[in-house]
Amino acid sequence: MTFRIATAVMVFCAVASPAFAWDETTDFRGLHIYTASADGIALTAVCDPDGAFIPPTNHLQVDIQGQWLKGPYTLESEGNTFAGTMIAGTAVSRDKADWQQIIAILQSGSELKLTAGGQTYQLNTGTPFPVSCGASE
Repeated sequence: MTFRIATAVMVFCAVASPAFAWDETTDFRGLHIYTASADGIALTAVCDPDGAFIPPTNHLQVDIQGQWLKGPYTLESEGNTFAGTMIAGTAVSRDKADWQQIIAILQSGSELKLTAGGQTYQLNTGTPFPVSCGASE
C-alpha cells in the first residue's frame, strides 16, 4: 500500500509542472521584455511601446530546450486557438490580426498549450499576460 501511494505521488510530481511567472525587464531602447519559463520552455514577449523600431515592432519568441522554435505551431488557451509559423523562433507583429490573436490567448488565462514539431507542451504562466503589447493600438 505504501509503495502505491509513493508511486502515485512520484507520477503526479513528474506530470505537474511548476508555474512559470512573467518576469519583466526593460532594455536600453525602452523595449519591455516579458519572459515566462520553466521545464526547458521559455516564452518571451518583446513589446515596443515607445517606438524603438519604426514602425513599432512587437514579437513573441519561443525557446524549447535551448532551441528556437521553427515552423508551424499552435498556441491555445481555454476557448482560443491560434495557428501560425515561427521563423527563427519568432512571431512578429507585422500582421495586426495575427498579433491580436496571439496576445488575446496570452491574456485569456494562465493555462496555455503549445503544440509544435509533433509535441504538445502544457504551460502555466501563473497569471495571464499583463499588457496588450501593441495589440490594442
